[in-house]
Amino acid sequence: MSGTGADKHLVLVTGLSGGGKSTALRALEDLGYNCVDNLPAALLREFAAHVSHGPAAYSRVALGIDARSPEQDLDDIPVWLEGLADSGIDCQMLFLEADGKAIIKRFSETRRRHPLTGDEHALPQAIA
Repeated sequence: MSGTGADKHLVLVTGLSGGGKSTALRALEDLGYNCVDNLPAALLREFAAHVSHGPAAYSRVALGIDARSPEQDLDDIPVWLEGLADSGIDCQMLFLEADGKAIIKRFSETRRRHPLTGDEHALPQAIA
């Protein structure tokens, strides 16, 4: 979704764990965006209200939303984005994913555990 001539721009960055959300947010930050990573989807409306009525410092915002948020919160995102666009905020959603081999490599190279692994699921099973 994208408005025209908007003074404010919001990029919603989401996708699979290991898909590159944090990397994308760092790149957007380098481009002058104010970035928030792992904002719970339930807080989107309150956050947007603050940004839309906030100072010019909030003219370019990027939000990282974890796809593990409760489904009912994620289901509200398209309507929420439409409302923002209707209020004059230029909105875009960036959904990132990577193939299983890339994700396995990323999580093998870090000490960070994939969020879907555990006693019952090894990394390849969790990714599938």
